[in-house]
Amino acid sequence: MNPTSENDGVSRTNVATRFGRRLRALREKAGLSQVEMAYRFGIDRGHISEMENGKRNVGLPMLETLADGFKMTISELTKGV
Repeated sequence: MNPTSENDGVSRTNVATRFGRRLRALREKAGLSQVEMAYRFGIDRGHISEMENGKRNVGLPMLETLADGFKMTISELTKGV
């Protein structure tokens, strides 16, 4: 796969792992524990843990829920992933 200008420099690490790292960074930047995030976003804490650890693929409805919770666009949520 040849990188495009949009993904040039993006790690080849599994996308679920990269998204998990991004999700954890956003949660920590917001000063939230997984329990607090689960309550505020209406997502099970175990689900958050699995996403952050790259063990769960994330669908579009979940991306929308996460983006809304962080008050950002899906594009901003997935930036760098």
